[in-house]
Amino acid sequence: MRPRPPARTKKEIYEEEYNASKKGGESFFPDTLSRDAIVALIIVAAIFILAVVLPAQTEPPADPTSTTYNPRPEWYFLFFFQFLKLFPGYLEPVAAVIIPTIALLVLILVPFFDRGLERRYSRRKPMLAAGILVVLLLGAMEVGGAISAPSRPAGEESHLVQAGREVYRGVNCSYCHSVGGVGGAVGPDLSNIGGELTEEQLTVYLKNPNAMVPDTLHPKLLFTDEELESLVAYLLTLGAPVSYTAQAPVLFQQNCSSCHMISGQGGTLGPDLTTVGDRRSVNFLESFTAEPKSVFAGSTMPAFKNILAKEQIQDVAAYLANQKGGAPPPPPPPPGMTSPPGVPHEVEGRENCQACHETGVGRAPRIPNDHTGRTNEMCLSCHEVGK
Repeated sequence: MRPRPPARTKKEIYEEEYNASKKGGESFFPDTLSRDAIVALIIVAAIFILAVVLPAQTEPPADPTSTTYNPRPEWYFLFFFQFLKLFPGYLEPVAAVIIPTIALLVLILVPFFDRGLERRYSRRKPMLAAGILVVLLLGAMEVGGAISAPSRPAGEESHLVQAGREVYRGVNCSYCHSVGGVGGAVGPDLSNIGGELTEEQLTVYLKNPNAMVPDTLHPKLLFTDEELESLVAYLLTLGAPVSYTAQAPVLFQQNCSSCHMISGQGGTLGPDLTTVGDRRSVNFLESFTAEPKSVFAGSTMPAFKNILAKEQIQDVAAYLANQKGGAPPPPPPPPGMTSPPGVPHEVEGRENCQACHETGVGRAPRIPNDHTGRTNEMCLSCHEVGK
């Protein structure tokens, strides 16, 4: 009986098939190389056409004073941009260096982890699943980076301020207070409240007015934490315009417009100042104009303290502080409310209310159901809840 030949391994079979495929085949040069060159030329031509038809967009020069710009990388780095958000600041070296290095090493070592010769997907499920998982994770982070909160254009209110404006309207603050000449005259004018009180003072007062001003007639309103935060953010944006002389625009034109523009007029070497008043106070603008390096050590803007007089710098700063682009107007007064309601006859201690309210009303108006969360015992002494 003739002995059976030893079974060939898969490697030997693949080598035999590979050597057979080379017989009668084409040479690398010039056949394969010429086809590769043609494909490469097509790709380069496509890139050139795209660069001409859809050129990369350039942004204005960086504004070191801006607090509203949200820088983001190009699309091919968005996944990494989103990945870094998953880590707190002190772990940034781990996220930016160590983890990518480990991932690169794993990718390099994949051929050593998977030594199998099988090419069918059904026989390579673990590696296939790992590859799909990596692609899905990268895709999810890419999408997350692309749809993350865009930069808020200067002059546009933040969501927090917009919510505070709605709270201001919802509670009818303009019933007693005015902003920019619009509203009631019972309470103080709030047109410049953002420049008179700090965030902490506003928060303390709105939580409990009597704790800050014992004799105040302002009621204690029961705001949620979110409502209080947003209302304070809105009030901090309220500031009376700073006056400037007719000479200020001339000074700006003579000394600043070669680098900066306002409303499309001027140079582009420096930041656009069309809405700088929304981002910077008059004090900041005055200090920065006089000596930029005292505010930002790396600033390339020249100092004007030896070029303009102090009064001229103050005038220019006031002019710039008024540059607020399309800033939203103050809230309108509630319709149909021109004076506080009267005090019911039967209310005990109504003399405390007569500083603002007249007497003679038979019954106090009811509190709407959606306002019950803001009421307290002072409100309920006059008003009933419900429609």
